[in-house]
Amino acid sequence: MSLYHEAEAIRETIIANRRHLHQIPELSLDLPQTAAYVEEKLKELGYAPQRIGDCGVVATIGKGEGKCFLIRADMDALPVVEDADIDFKSTNGNMHACGHDCHAAMLLGAAQILKAHEQEIEGTVKLMFQPAEETMEGAKMMVARGVLENPHVDAAMG
Repeated sequence: MSLYHEAEAIRETIIANRRHLHQIPELSLDLPQTAAYVEEKLKELGYAPQRIGDCGVVATIGKGEGKCFLIRADMDALPVVEDADIDFKSTNGNMHACGHDCHAAMLLGAAQILKAHEQEIEGTVKLMFQPAEETMEGAKMMVARGVLENPHVDAAMG
């Protein structure tokens, strides 16, 4: 099966994760529900996620030899009241107005596909779920606390 078809096969899971995250938008470096949800989903997939700071989440996959490639998704929201008529609307005065719920859900989807191909990964893929993108503090905090090391990241994308 092609990777496209694998992604299509988990479409509803990605949508469900996005809608759940959309309902619990949290701000800046204070994402306890979001980080716990991401950790729970990663553990269900067989990962051993670790926290960086209070709410940054990182997991790795691969054989650990060779290069390390980091994939980053942001998770924070904005202090915007959602005015939408949808079943999964936020009701806490915050909103994923920039799509960070989608980013995190897509990275969880990538984590699921990568897990299915774990034996094919020669190096390491590091999954980084970042808080506080809107304030630019999350990346600074995670880098300062070593997200780019152990293993050393050779390349990254978000």
